[in-house]
Amino acid sequence: MVDPKNRTMLVDGDILAYIASAQMEEPIKWDSDTWTLHASESKSIDKLADTLEYYSNILLCKNIVIALSSKTNFRKKIYPLYKYNRKNNRKPLTYGPCKKWLIENFTTHMYDYLEGDDALGILATSNLIDGEKVILTKDKDLRTIPGTIWFMQGNDYEHISEEDADYNHMIQALAGDSTDSIPGCPSIGIKTAEKILAPHKGNKEEMWKAVLKRYEMKNLDNKYALLQARLTRILRNTDYNYERKRPILWQPPKIS
Repeated sequence: MVDPKNRTMLVDGDILAYIASAQMEEPIKWDSDTWTLHASESKSIDKLADTLEYYSNILLCKNIVIALSSKTNFRKKIYPLYKYNRKNNRKPLTYGPCKKWLIENFTTHMYDYLEGDDALGILATSNLIDGEKVILTKDKDLRTIPGTIWFMQGNDYEHISEEDADYNHMIQALAGDSTDSIPGCPSIGIKTAEKILAPHKGNKEEMWKAVLKRYEMKNLDNKYALLQARLTRILRNTDYNYERKRPILWQPPKIS
């Protein structure tokens, strides 16, 4: 039987704040020529609070911990074009106040140079929080993290083993992620990456060999392949230096 008191919901705070604030925006036409965009801060926060309460009840989690992105980002340091396609995207009007409300009302984790996804990965794979943990997100990239995940667009848990997480990471290393401006291997999508890597699932060395071979076929070197793998790696507990407060870049398996 699930004990809600010993069960924590790890929340992707960036996504929930964005959804709540975007849903409360209202365009108003004042005359034949003039439009403005309005949003109620209190209604946005109420929507955010209701969403958190709804999922904490669904997932039977008494404890809620929020993961948020830092203003600094190590991926942009190793690849300046990371998320370049989003640089002019506007945040919803009440996005800032919603994040501020989360920080003031919940236990939040934000790490320098890391995104909220990385904070979720670290919390899910470490002993920083006792008891059972469930990640709440909409981001498919979290399938590269071992743990229990509830995707907001789904209706059931996904239990990701470490083997599955490693396999999913290698798929992303090949396919890249267009939404984050990570190019991956040219002409390789998720389905093709799965076909390439499925025969080697469970063998880290052979999966990495298969990744390198495919990049080589496109006249791209190992250094380029490693950059893609590092960009698509959502950090786990072992990928963070707590003393220096810096990420540890992913290292590939040694190939014999």
